[in-house]
Amino acid sequence: MSRTILVAIALAAIAAWPVAFAHRPLAGAAAVAPAPAPTDFLQRDRIVAFYEREAARDAGDQIVRRTLAAQYLLRFRERGDLDDVARAQAVSLRSLQLQRAGNDAADMTMASALLAYHRFREALHYERDALAAVPSNDGARVQIASLQMELGRYDVAAHVLAQSVSPLPDPGRMAVRARYDELTGRLLLARNLIAEASTIVDRQYAAPAYTRSWYHFRAAQLAFESGDAAAVRSELNESLRLYPENAAALMLRAQWLRGQGRWQESLVAATQSAQLYPLPQTLGYEADAQRALGDAPAAARTDALIEAERRLYNVHGVNDRLLAMYDAQRHLHLAQALQMARADLLKRGDEIYADDTMAWVLASMHRWTAARTYALRATRLGTQDPMLQYHAGVIAMETGHRVEARRRLEAAVRANPAFDPFYAPDARRRLDALTRDRASLGAAQ
Repeated sequence: MSRTILVAIALAAIAAWPVAFAHRPLAGAAAVAPAPAPTDFLQRDRIVAFYEREAARDAGDQIVRRTLAAQYLLRFRERGDLDDVARAQAVSLRSLQLQRAGNDAADMTMASALLAYHRFREALHYERDALAAVPSNDGARVQIASLQMELGRYDVAAHVLAQSVSPLPDPGRMAVRARYDELTGRLLLARNLIAEASTIVDRQYAAPAYTRSWYHFRAAQLAFESGDAAAVRSELNESLRLYPENAAALMLRAQWLRGQGRWQESLVAATQSAQLYPLPQTLGYEADAQRALGDAPAAARTDALIEAERRLYNVHGVNDRLLAMYDAQRHLHLAQALQMARADLLKRGDEIYADDTMAWVLASMHRWTAARTYALRATRLGTQDPMLQYHAGVIAMETGHRVEARRRLEAAVRANPAFDPFYAPDARRRLDALTRDRASLGAAQ
């Protein structure tokens, strides 16, 4: 399989917080000055080669192998080559074979490798082993909470997070807690936590460039959900300054510019991101921009690329959700989209974005009653994501729940009036229709 296809499979895991590199709690963080921008990624191959030589030199050294696994995983996050995940998995397993008892670091690198394949339940097994080996390992505890959210077990995740043993500020724990707050409708709390965590990580001289970049990407992502354009711009600029090839940040930049109708700038960002990781979502942004700019032949070529890669994209099932949503948004291959949405639900359980994907695929098929069931599940936590609220609002409107439809559509455009160049205007049109209907009903009475 080509590297292009391998990296395409990987970005859903890359966009997750960098689990293999949880940070130690930092005492006296406020007194520490920001560290210079790191350039460790420029030396990644040399660092990996050093540990590979050390592992070859001593076949019985389990510490070198788990360290090498961590370096493979970091290179995977930087470049997206899934072969590095396979390497990390192999050397983590060998480290555990050499020393099973108390080898929590190898358990955690093994879990991170499995997470990249969206094998959440297997990853959870290794994180639990890590915590059992070292009960004071808050990094493993935080990872368990993160995995429980991936599986839709939000109450369990909150309980695990509450069991943290360290009183010191820990950006890894803050990142997972921010995700919990985001999903449960407390977006402002989530933004504040990520801002604090990002400040701490920026002061850590040993923090990899990708890790520092990721925290600013997450801050930008939360700002986009909130409609805070100034913060989106600032955080994305910093994320890309720290690591210029952060494909997730470039994709978010394309999405943000797309929502504002800044098609030429969106095309540049989408193309840059797609050259690194050609995901359906990113390629879709690229094709939308090409069409908006009047370049129909280029848009057709991008659409053809998606279709050509479809057969190879999902070897590991990682992109089920992305492909299903891509098809639903464009009313293409809907039977196949439904199959992929079901596969994502099977892997994740009652996770809200799996529910949202299922709801929107069914809505695209005009199976409104079935879509309503999943839309209610997707919105049960009060998540403020404008796209999720828009989906649920449309489905509520089409099933006759007009009061709820108004509330959800208003929430979507209030949170971010430019959340999508097509759906945001549609939300406003639907709100106008609901207003006219209510006025007509009042006049008739």
